[in-house]
Amino acid sequence: MSSPEFDAHRADLVAAILRATADVTARKVAFSASVAERLGLAGPDVDVLAALAAEGAMPVGRIGDLTGLTTGATTRMVDRLEQAGFVRRVADPADRRRVIVEPAGDRGSAVLRAYEPIEEAGRRALGSLDVAALEAVHAYLTAFAAAIPADAAPTGNGVGDAVATADVGAPVASATAGRLVFVTGAPGVTIGAAADLGGELYRARFRGAIPSARVRDGAVTIRYPRFAWFDWRAKVGDQWVSASAHWKRDATELVLNATLPWSIDLRGGATAVTGDLAGLRLEGFDLSGGAGSVNLTLGGPVGVMRVRIKGGVGDVLITRPAGTPTTLAVRGGYRKATLDGTAAWSPGRIATPSAEAATDRLEIEISGGANRVTVRAA
Repeated sequence: MSSPEFDAHRADLVAAILRATADVTARKVAFSASVAERLGLAGPDVDVLAALAAEGAMPVGRIGDLTGLTTGATTRMVDRLEQAGFVRRVADPADRRRVIVEPAGDRGSAVLRAYEPIEEAGRRALGSLDVAALEAVHAYLTAFAAAIPADAAPTGNGVGDAVATADVGAPVASATAGRLVFVTGAPGVTIGAAADLGGELYRARFRGAIPSARVRDGAVTIRYPRFAWFDWRAKVGDQWVSASAHWKRDATELVLNATLPWSIDLRGGATAVTGDLAGLRLEGFDLSGGAGSVNLTLGGPVGVMRVRIKGGVGDVLITRPAGTPTTLAVRGGYRKATLDGTAAWSPGRIATPSAEAATDRLEIEISGGANRVTVRAA
């Protein structure tokens, strides 16, 4: 029978192991961000290339499953990686009608080589352990990985294992402008635009937690229930690392009617925001409460288009049409910020020539800290 002292020591060890596991995860995320920067890639690109190196060729659908991206976003990612020479599309030997993606030559193996220091660090850390200790470490990691839910809802809540989905929309009616407002925090948000929505103001698909969605006079208001998730940010070395864990792969996918001008306001933060808004007249984008990552593709501004991100963010990537007059201001500390490849130095403000005086211009303001901010031309 164990003693109170033994039980307390055991509890302390378990807590210490979990903290160390989280620290390793954070440092690996930071290392991956560094690898992505050296190779001129985004974080998800590196994850996909590492998976291809480890698992071999796979269909585009499998890549979408790994990244959680929509079908269109996954196709664009593969297009980008193929143009850069990292992957190539080939016919599936087992079914010539199906296309699979595989690493391409030396560029495809560059990611695998970049991760060699991580593998070597692990070998050094395990080098002094005997076989019994190694078996214990292996058993812990295997059991931990198997116990983390993927799509299953938390047990004991009566919900079961099904992942809920909901498709909603609303007619344009008399609206002459649209406004999208998230009044609470949100999971991964993907926003697109289309001019042929059949008279609808917007369409949305929610997966996992289902929010309420209300429409009045062109304003779409989305409110999520309280999340069973945690979100944290920490500085590892000289990089800010964000991580969040969900019981389910909650996701929010929206398509906005591109025949109307829109403003977008996320007031409670988000785990990640991806916006393919090149075909949308965007009058303003505001995100408060922080985010793990933000990736926006914008069209040309009409008047002053303001993009404001507050509360801390991991990586920000904003792509706009070439020649768009742009100002960028980053406050609260950052690891790296560039506008068309030119670095922004303290106090973190930079602009394209004559941008301040341009009638139609893009103004980007990021406050609360950031890891890496990249603003580039399409």
